[in-house]
Amino acid sequence: MTDRILAATDGSHAGNRAVDFAARLSDKLGHGLSIVHVYLHGRPPAEMMQLAETEQLYTHVAAAQNLTPRGQPANFLGLFASAAEEHEKANAILAVGETILDWAEQRARDAGAQDVVTHLCAGDYADAILKTADTENAAMIVIGRRGLGLVREILLGSVSQKVLHHAACTVVVTQ
Repeated sequence: MTDRILAATDGSHAGNRAVDFAARLSDKLGHGLSIVHVYLHGRPPAEMMQLAETEQLYTHVAAAQNLTPRGQPANFLGLFASAAEEHEKANAILAVGETILDWAEQRARDAGAQDVVTHLCAGDYADAILKTADTENAAMIVIGRRGLGLVREILLGSVSQKVLHHAACTVVVTQ
């Protein structure tokens, strides 16, 4: 293992807190920081719209041209609804992922993180995070906790729980 730290983010507030914490550790310990984002594949459109509105992603992603030949949709949900062909949807999803990574990288650099590299991955969220940690030879994974509903607020999210139980290195789950 190296002294590399891996932060996983989905662009949410919990993901931002994970990046912020990992960046502070990188700065204080002088360790390199890798940031991973796994495509927003398989998310219901309503959940994607809520994330986009909360994180102001739509205005930034909409600036990317040629996502759909029918012009710019009125909102983030329209971006996916109007993308008739799969390659248009894939381009939109990639644009969102690249925006999330760009923002996370800037946050980390602003916080003093060392040797920042980013990874945009596809597949199962937890599996992609674990594979990236292995590829990067990470000594630590930092991931946000996500509560989904009243009962699950006290439990770890399924992705963070899977990463916690299957990682070959230290895992820090941020609040």
